[in-house]
Amino acid sequence: LKFCADELAPPLVAIFNKSFKEGKFPSKLKISKVFPKLKSGCKHDANNYRPISLISTFSKLCERIVLQRLLDHCAQHNILNENQHGFTKGKSTTTALIKLIELVTDSIEEGKLTTALFLDLSKVFDCLSHNIILKKLELLGIKGSANNWFESYLKGRTQIVELYHSSNGITKAVRSKVLPVLRGVTQGSVLGPVIFILFTNDLPQHLGDFCTPLMYADDTTLFLNQSSSDGLAVSSYTALNMAIQYCYGNDLVVNPAKTNQIAFGRRAPEVPTIPDVSIEANLKFLGVTIDTELNWINHVENLCKKLNTGHFVIKQILSLSSLETAKITYFSLFESHLRYGLAAWGGTTASNLQRVLIIQKRCIRTLAGLQPLESCREAFKSLRILTVISLYIQEVIVYADGENLPRINDVHHYNTRNVHLYSLPAHRLRLYERKPSYMGMKLHNLLPPHLLSKRGKDLKMALHRWLLDRPFYTLEEYFQKTFS
Repeated sequence: LKFCADELAPPLVAIFNKSFKEGKFPSKLKISKVFPKLKSGCKHDANNYRPISLISTFSKLCERIVLQRLLDHCAQHNILNENQHGFTKGKSTTTALIKLIELVTDSIEEGKLTTALFLDLSKVFDCLSHNIILKKLELLGIKGSANNWFESYLKGRTQIVELYHSSNGITKAVRSKVLPVLRGVTQGSVLGPVIFILFTNDLPQHLGDFCTPLMYADDTTLFLNQSSSDGLAVSSYTALNMAIQYCYGNDLVVNPAKTNQIAFGRRAPEVPTIPDVSIEANLKFLGVTIDTELNWINHVENLCKKLNTGHFVIKQILSLSSLETAKITYFSLFESHLRYGLAAWGGTTASNLQRVLIIQKRCIRTLAGLQPLESCREAFKSLRILTVISLYIQEVIVYADGENLPRINDVHHYNTRNVHLYSLPAHRLRLYERKPSYMGMKLHNLLPPHLLSKRGKDLKMALHRWLLDRPFYTLEEYFQKTFS
């Protein structure tokens, strides 16, 4: 499309404008081609396949226009619930993860019993009723021709299944009949995930004060805490049943057998279990392995395996191509894993961080052509790569800056040279010191004066440049230095 943009733009603009004006989605763009991909298990069992849906590029282009208008409408009218971290400006899987860690840490600090329920919603995108979707969109202010457009977009869709069959060395494509799609939103579509988010936007209101839901698209977690075991048992059971009731009334399905519970802190053994819900010592939450003690040992173990694989690929690339290509590979296959969720899990023990740093240093030596025992501190500088410690410092400081946390001038209303410093809250547990917001405030307060006064993007960019010249190997190095 990019190569033919000048020729295709005028007719596409005309088609899309007519579509929006008349409230009708082009019927020729409503067909999907589905490729079943075997996940695991017996290939004769249809449940072992994941459907990969392909839709028209023109359809996606039209959807992107609608998506932007839809998100603008949501932002203008403050529609999306604050507990929803998907498709919201300034929010992501990382903010959802950090929010859970903050809630858990604060609860343990208060001495409460703390748990979380990780709901398994089965085939959510396939179950949604078109009529319920349209009704909910109307309640959110999407009315008239806009609602008609969504009705046309959702209804009247068809799909075919395509398989490849090999016989006598010849591979042929075999297609099913074209069949109608009567429910759900199209997999692989641009609008599908946002429609689901709007569909479940009223879930927190339904759950009330029994729990705090954390949502990222179809990943839904219920955070609960109480002072007593009996109180937590009532809250947990009520919250889960209210979630199931909500799903039942909205054509969604909660699978209790695949819904997991995790209890946090030293009082975890006192946390009551829920019938038919398995309680786990650790589990994956939005791509990060979270554990009952928040020590992140399992996550670091899994991460180190990915980093070793990334290092191997980088060595192969470097032997075949240039340093610049190898650096691109480093940022895409190594640092991307390193950085993901770092603000949350980076508060792990120093020994865990050192495990990660050792692999990173090994990778840097490869890029810089150094011997195994040579110092690579200067190589970090010359390659313009941050150590995992420096990345963590950057992540938590930027997070704290974005949370509008209390500063000293909010507490004392007289002029002070410490006006840009955060006011650190009193606490009793060391776990509290490891939570992202506290660590971000503490590290920020030690920055040199020229960085303390910066906020937002200016702080992020200046901090990044500053850290590139200071490859920290431990947090203690940072705490012990005096910056000017």
